[in-house]
Amino acid sequence: MEEKFNGLVIAKTDFGENDKIVKIFTLEKGTLSASLKGVKRAGAKLKFASEPFCFAEFTFSERAGRRTVTGASLKDSFYPVREDITKFFAAGTVLEFIKKFAREEITSPRLFFEAIDALKELAYGENLPRYTLCRFLLTALEISGYAINTDGCFTCGKEIKDRVFFDAFSGGFLCGNCFNGEGREINSTTYFALKNIAAGKAATDEETLFALRLLDFYIKNKTEEKLNSLQELLKI
Repeated sequence: MEEKFNGLVIAKTDFGENDKIVKIFTLEKGTLSASLKGVKRAGAKLKFASEPFCFAEFTFSERAGRRTVTGASLKDSFYPVREDITKFFAAGTVLEFIKKFAREEITSPRLFFEAIDALKELAYGENLPRYTLCRFLLTALEISGYAINTDGCFTCGKEIKDRVFFDAFSGGFLCGNCFNGEGREINSTTYFALKNIAAGKAATDEETLFALRLLDFYIKNKTEEKLNSLQELLKI
């Protein structure tokens, strides 16, 4: 049986002497794994299809429940993300988020298009890489059921003006009047940066860095997952 899906390579693993196993996030089928035969050999025509960031229409054959990539029509490789370390780790975080949070063979068209748009912006756009990543993570967390609410105080609903507290359990922010000991106080700059970024408004690279640090804290505490590429980005 032959199938064709639009997909993004999010991870690869060496298999045997000349083969690789790739994990592909597809529009039509969700995340799936497939082998590529002989792609470690010099001159292999599908070598490009075994690399992370490869966005292509993949042709698969299936036998005994195992898929093999037999063809690929490249749409984009987002090559510029490899030429800048900040872009590279930001793009790597996009792939790593999908790898950890997209479920096997369960479709998520919105997450798929958000990831492609983020990679396009990182590769060719004018926004700062950290800003683009922050926008992606806020949306991806919401799609995955871990939304962060920046609209105001999570308890009373009023606009937060002064002291700000963050509760990683609920993903909400609290004003000083509603804080009950759960969560921790954060710099108001971080809150307003996240609020602006969520609304598509401008933020400086320093403000975006504060926002990413909070998102990193939230992801680790709420989901018990760690995004290694994000860790590296925060060190730059």
